[in-house]
This record gives sequence, structure tokens and C-alpha cells, in this order.
Amino acid sequence: MQPFRFIHCGDLHLGAPFQYATGISRAVDRAVSEATYVAFDTIIDTAIDEHVHAVVIAGDIYNSEDHNLEAQVRFVRAMYRLAEHRIAVYMVQGNHDPAESWKAQLQMPDNVHVFSSEQVQRFPLIVNNIEIGGVYGISCGHGNESDNYARQYRAFERDEFSLAVMHGTVGSSAGSENHNVTGPCSLTDLAEAAMDYWALGHIHKSQVLSEEPLVVYSGNPQGLHRKEIGPKGCYLVSVSHNGHCEPRFIETSAIRFEEIKIDIAGMKTEAEFLEILRHKKENLRKQHKKNILLSIVLVGTGPLHRLCTQEGVRKLWLQESQSEEKSKSIFVMPYRMMCNTRPSINLAERRLLSDVVGDYLRAYDDMVDGNAVQTVRQILAERPEFKRLGVYAELLSDELLLRALKRCEIEGVTVLMGANDEH
Repeated sequence: MQPFRFIHCGDLHLGAPFQYATGISRAVDRAVSEATYVAFDTIIDTAIDEHVHAVVIAGDIYNSEDHNLEAQVRFVRAMYRLAEHRIAVYMVQGNHDPAESWKAQLQMPDNVHVFSSEQVQRFPLIVNNIEIGGVYGISCGHGNESDNYARQYRAFERDEFSLAVMHGTVGSSAGSENHNVTGPCSLTDLAEAAMDYWALGHIHKSQVLSEEPLVVYSGNPQGLHRKEIGPKGCYLVSVSHNGHCEPRFIETSAIRFEEIKIDIAGMKTEAEFLEILRHKKENLRKQHKKNILLSIVLVGTGPLHRLCTQEGVRKLWLQESQSEEKSKSIFVMPYRMMCNTRPSINLAERRLLSDVVGDYLRAYDDMVDGNAVQTVRQILAERPEFKRLGVYAELLSDELLLRALKRCEIEGVTVLMGANDEH
């Protein structure tokens, strides 16, 4: 078989608005507005520089059914660039940009093959003018799909190499908790299709689900919010003459989301804290050499605990750290600062004492024992104020409620012990 190489990418979400990252500075706003486009351009540049034979896009080219016109123009221009280098493109449409929404699309060049949303379709896989196999795929037709499309995939026996493209949810798909289920299927379904490589989209975390056959989520090329921390990119896949695949991850993100923890233990002054924060930012700048949006979590116990708990103080620290970044050619821009510090007390010992603090902690334990989140939701539901939240009540996630519970424990103890009792 002719050896060949291809790029597997997906979830481009071209033109997607970033969360948490507007209005900090002009440089940040400019970088954020271009980030998804820059990441996609890096994929195209890599395809051309590495002389790949094909680019496989596993859905969600656009961020919504209402396609951003700028995103359409940029995408089509990229397709023409690939066409100039005789690089084929095989793409499915995802749940964010289903087939029914592609009505006013611009004319694509002949190198682009878009899979039908009606049934699994096969396009010939051509390498050096020789058909060595097939590329199989089906697009999402109407957004989130409940059908198991994987069961429709079947490789032709004559294929030397069979490549499947799909936008969907495989098994539990680690990292899928923030994604709607679409095209649900199992690894067994994929194995029965007799494909050599499954190029998957929909889950924004790059991961290899199976080695035999290779089942791979490329993840998205650019993180879009604070939960999408770390490197984002695509896979450059080399296929040898015997069909063996070697996927290599290529980072493409223009901006990385990162989170750091700063332990306040031993710190006595604001100046010490701010100096440590500067040091951590510089380390990130040297390590990644690209723009970073930074979440800071304060942890530990120490004299700075009371300052850390004050939202106004944390806002002041955040603004000062942001100001330092506005003149940098590569920014490490903090956009939030969270407090998980604790007072310098032994909560386990305090629980045993027969005083008001001990009573409070034991009452707290009784309430959170068992299903704490459900208990809180029940309490909230009984409050007339809760009804005024309307649709905003849906934003109260389990994670948010658990964080509020933990804060109740610490702040309740702090208030009951008095402003000067840290022992």
C-alpha cells in the first residue's frame, strides 16, 4: 500500500465568542477575536508544510447554525489554499452546524468532500493518483442526533485502508460532561465496522479511545472557555505501507487557558503574594511562549487568609496583575482569582469542642451528610426568593453549590471565632 499522511481535526467553532475574556485590554480583545481563525490557519499551514495527502474535519466547523459570514469566507479561502496544493478534504457537519443549516454557503473547491446527512457515504481515498481505500462518513442533519450512526459504517473488503469520520459520542467519552450527547454509540459498534482509523469530533478533549482499531478524538484546535485548559490542536497521522498508523499531536491554539494554585502558607504580606504571582506568570510565559488566559486559585492557610477572602482585595490584586501584562508582547493575563484558603485552625479539633463553633460545625456536618447538593436544592426550592431567579436558577450547577457549601463552613467558623481569633 502507498504510505500517506493526513491531518485529523474537528470542532473548529470558527468565530466562536470567548467567555470570561473581553474588556480586559485591547490586546486581549484582539487576540481573542482572532483566536479560532489563527488556530485553524495553523492547521492549514501544517497540512501544507508537512505535504499531507488529506485533511479530515470531524464536524462543527462553525459555532452555530447561524453561520458567521466572516467565518464562512475564511473557511472557504482555506479550502482553496489546500486545493492549490492538491490536498483533499473530507468533512462531516456536526451538531453545532448541521447539514440543514448549510444553506447560504459559499462555493467550495472540488477538493472538498462533504458527507451526506442521509446515510453513510464513501469517497475514494486517493494517494499519488491511486485509490488505496475509502473515507466513510455521515453528517449530522438536525443538530443533536439520537440515532446510532456508527452501526451504518461498514468498510469495503477491497479497501487497503479504511478511514471513518464521525461527529458523535462514543461510550462515556471522558471529558464529555459538558457536551450534549449526539450519535451515541459504543467502541464495540466502531470495532464491528472494520475501519482502520476513526476520526472523531464532538468531544473537545484530544484522546485515543482505542488502539485497535485506532479511535481518536482530535479535540478542538482552540480552547473556548476556562474548563478547556491546556494544549489544544489536531493530529498529524502517518500511515505506513502496511497500514500502521502513527498519530502525532500538534498544538495549534493561539491562546491557552491555564489555571494555577498559589499556596499562601508562609506569606505575610501582599508584596510577597504579588511577587510569587509574577514569578508564576513568567514561568508560564517562558514555558509555552504563547498568550495565556489565567485562572488563579488561592489555597492553603496563613496570615493572608482574611485578605484573600475579601472580594474587593482579590479584585485589586487581579487588576494590578492585569496592568502588568498590558505592555507585554506575549501576555499571561489573569481573568479571575478564586479563594479556597482556610483559616489557621484545626477544624477536626474544633468539631470536638462544646462551644458555639463546635455546635456550628456539627450542625454543618449533619446537613451535608449524604446528598448535600439535593439538600441545598430542596432548601432553595422552599424559599420564595428562589422563584424570582427564573431561568437563571438553571445556572446553579452541582459544582457551584458544593463550592458554596464549603465556603459556608469556613466563613461561618471565621465569623463565630471573631476577627482576631486565628488559633
